[in-house]
Amino acid sequence: MITIRNENCDVQGNCTYLVEINKFLICKFEHNSSEGPAECLKKAAHAMELNQWAEFEIMNDSKGG
Repeated sequence: MITIRNENCDVQGNCTYLVEINKFLICKFEHNSSEGPAECLKKAAHAMELNQWAEFEIMNDSKGG
């Protein structure tokens, strides 16, 4: 199950969200709640894409490539 969970928010609506898959943390991202839920989902998808590229680079570097 994919979960987008609010970690914390301030009074202006600036929030840190966690993206988890089966309760494993995948990435974090920032979002202001005034931007709406569709923008939140876009930011979650973008954060996951960035995380996948970072993991690919780390794995590639560890293999000498």
